[in-house]
Amino acid sequence: MRIESQPAYILHTRNYRDSSLIVDFLTPDYGRVSGVVKGVRSNSKSAKQRRSLLQPFVSLFISWSGKSELKTITQFESRGMPIALQGKRLFSGLYVNELLSRLLQADEQHSEIYTLYEWVTNSLLDSDAIDVVLRHFELNLLSELGYGFDLSADIESGEALKPEQHYRFYPDRGFVQLEQGAPMAPNLFKGEDILAIASGEFTEQSRRAAKLLCRQALQSHLGNKPLRSRELFGFTPE
Repeated sequence: MRIESQPAYILHTRNYRDSSLIVDFLTPDYGRVSGVVKGVRSNSKSAKQRRSLLQPFVSLFISWSGKSELKTITQFESRGMPIALQGKRLFSGLYVNELLSRLLQADEQHSEIYTLYEWVTNSLLDSDAIDVVLRHFELNLLSELGYGFDLSADIESGEALKPEQHYRFYPDRGFVQLEQGAPMAPNLFKGEDILAIASGEFTEQSRRAAKLLCRQALQSHLGNKPLRSRELFGFTPE
């Protein structure tokens, strides 16, 4: 099978044999594609020029061949200016890349997630509210992967969430009103904060709640393996 000139961004790279790389790409029509890029780690001038394109947040066209999960990348070229993230914006972008690397299955079409990726990287570049951008991304990503949950109603009673009540959160399901007299716990959220998140009203209080909510929702799918973006950079997504 040969695929020609598919738009792509790089999610992750790792060394392969003496002079090659294995690269995970995000594409609109094939989702996460993993492929070998041969010869780009040699010391030749042409290899260095080619390797300079294999960086995060560079928009590419890629071509590949192969039927197995690990493809052979036959060609790649730039299709626009790189997204120049720096500081916390860069760390946030690398966190986004790692989430996608961990959560996306290989060779499954994800055109909506590709569009979401372009939105989040450009929003990280332009917005001062980095945490709000990340929360929008995380919630939309969970929804696109089929892991979304209702931010407006109690999943057991079907009643609308009440601002003054506290709710227990169950990943992939949603919220259940706390029983009277039940002890407080880390997976409890106040109704007013959940409703604020649902309506996009990110106050200081609802921002804290959204961060905790998204972390709990994602953790159930990431498993126990820690995110390297947190380990390597000492970075906690805002």
